[in-house]
Amino acid sequence: MRHTKNHLSQLASLVVTIMLLSALSSGNKVAAEEIKNVAFPEKFMFRLSTYNVTDADTDITVFGSSGIGTSINFDKDLGGENTVRVPRVDAYYRFNDYHRIEFSNFRTNRDGRETIDIDINLGDQSFVVGDTVNSQIKFSLTRIGYGYSFYHSPEVELTLTAGLNINSYDFKYKLASGGSSSSSDASAPLPTFGLRMAYKFNPRWSLRYVSETFFIKVDDSLEGTLLNYELNVEYRFDNQFVLGAGFARTSTDLEVDDNDWKGRLSDSNRGLLLFAGYYF
Repeated sequence: MRHTKNHLSQLASLVVTIMLLSALSSGNKVAAEEIKNVAFPEKFMFRLSTYNVTDADTDITVFGSSGIGTSINFDKDLGGENTVRVPRVDAYYRFNDYHRIEFSNFRTNRDGRETIDIDINLGDQSFVVGDTVNSQIKFSLTRIGYGYSFYHSPEVELTLTAGLNINSYDFKYKLASGGSSSSSDASAPLPTFGLRMAYKFNPRWSLRYVSETFFIKVDDSLEGTLLNYELNVEYRFDNQFVLGAGFARTSTDLEVDDNDWKGRLSDSNRGLLLFAGYYF
């Protein structure tokens, strides 16, 4: 994992350097009357992807009424799936030359089944060594954002972003032999700020990079951090239709204290994107 992060960090740094150098070498920002000559001038973008999550990693703690809970890893301790393939939707609408609104959504559903080798306390329910536990994590992310294109040239677009990521988790668990089942759910609206960069190599090929992050604390009921980044390459056809591929990661760390969930959650979804899009 550490090697992957380092490699991606180096690649992202290289991308940022290339784009910034290209932006600086292009001269001053184009005037509004020349906006038709810039890269990516379209008002609408719609993209449908297959998000192949290849390395989901989730650590969970659910506190009971006594304030005690066991910290577990969904994959290692409960036999949870760490790979899943789901659809993802992205879109934006550029309502003038420098401003646009953005939308993203995807959902994952991962199941687990494991005969546990440690005693586990989840909420007010306890499982002992030898119990077979069925579990499930449902995760959804919906993002609504705003982008300001502060630099837009024939090759490069640099955009500052601000948005709201609504992260929702539903964790269910029960004995495989039957009996009562329990669940905990949390929904955290996390604001984000970030930077988007798009670089047009030629009329056909382009590269896009996204980096967003935020930290929030609301009294003692919610504390969380969010990290989101992507690196994509696109090939455009004459009719504005594009095909592309890339790498994406979304990481969330939450501490929640409310009626539906008391505990901690650390979750990461990362994998490959294969997508088709249309600009118009």
